[in-house]
Amino acid sequence: RRVTAIHKANVMKRSDGLFLEAVHTVALDFPEVTLDDVLVDAMAAWLVRAPQRFDVIVAGNLYGDILSDLASELSGSLGLAGSIMAGDTLCAAQAQHGSAPDIAGQDMANPLAWLLSLAMALRFSFGMEAEAAMIETAAKNVLDGGLRTADIMQPGKAKVSTTVMGEAITRELEKQAG
Repeated sequence: RRVTAIHKANVMKRSDGLFLEAVHTVALDFPEVTLDDVLVDAMAAWLVRAPQRFDVIVAGNLYGDILSDLASELSGSLGLAGSIMAGDTLCAAQAQHGSAPDIAGQDMANPLAWLLSLAMALRFSFGMEAEAAMIETAAKNVLDGGLRTADIMQPGKAKVSTTVMGEAITRELEKQAG
């Protein structure tokens, strides 16, 4: 019911001004949706202070990437954030943290972001609600059981490898499958 466009048109007059013009043009086709806009720096503060205030946020790649990383960390870690890039009928799944090349091959990446992205893609592209829910439940059960990869900042919790986390998720999925 509400879309918030993120910009810095007060400084980036041409590029962000064009973005706002395009957003307002598209909004004319959806009179039932309330459109507002917020400067990107103010939005960072609002996401920390009152994230529930927002329904849908639309932003260019740079602002969207920065704000989604902020929101992911507020929830516990980039490694917990699933992500899809969606069109009208297709989507591409990607872990919020991207490919994490700085830790490639070190068995320390959190596989949950990718698995939660897969769940989102299954639901969006194929209507596979039950399968998506199984993945989400497995992730929740493993986290509720206390397993944490190194990216999740929780004192007193043991840090496990990508492999150990993946094996735990697999066991949870096998339990659900019966």
